[in-house]
Amino acid sequence: MTTSAIIWLVVMSLFFYICGGLCIFKTNTLVGWAQRNYAKSKFVQAYPFSGMVMKPWYPTYIRVAGIFIWLWALGIDSLVLFRGFR
Repeated sequence: MTTSAIIWLVVMSLFFYICGGLCIFKTNTLVGWAQRNYAKSKFVQAYPFSGMVMKPWYPTYIRVAGIFIWLWALGIDSLVLFRGFR
């Protein structure tokens, strides 16, 4: 494994772990941000499925997405570290 591949793996892993952590631990902040953007812009409201940010289950959706991101990053890290690049 080359040095550039290791650096790429570390940077991407940190990115995904931080994004997953934000989704899990800063859910209220992300939901509030999405709802403010939805309320301000008619352009954002025109997207399909954009109304889901106003649903009461949206924070749960964000938390589950964060867990999925963490599991995905963990799976990729374990494959790379235990099986290696071939």
